[in-house]
Amino acid sequence: MWYRAVQSRQLTLASRESLPVGAAVTVTLPEGLLLLGAALVYGVPLAALLAGAAVGAALFATDLAAAAGAALGLIAALAATAFLRRRLERATLRRLDVQLAAPR
Repeated sequence: MWYRAVQSRQLTLASRESLPVGAAVTVTLPEGLLLLGAALVYGVPLAALLAGAAVGAALFATDLAAAAGAALGLIAALAATAFLRRRLERATLRRLDVQLAAPR
């Protein structure tokens, strides 16, 4: 798991309109941020794993070096992803759109 999810969390979000306390709301985020998050979680570690394996194999020309390079690349990517994930979460919270939910 990338991080431990908090069971319940209260967020205070800005809204363009006045909303009563306890009102049901719809929260949306831009599609670009969703795609960026998916690329960050899946693409960066995969690219680092493949790049690390290629560098290890090119430098030492052995399977063990390729495996070690892949492992080092993956570890580096996971460390970088944790930092980048926090930045993306902060940016996402600033760009959320909060509106009053349609009545059922």
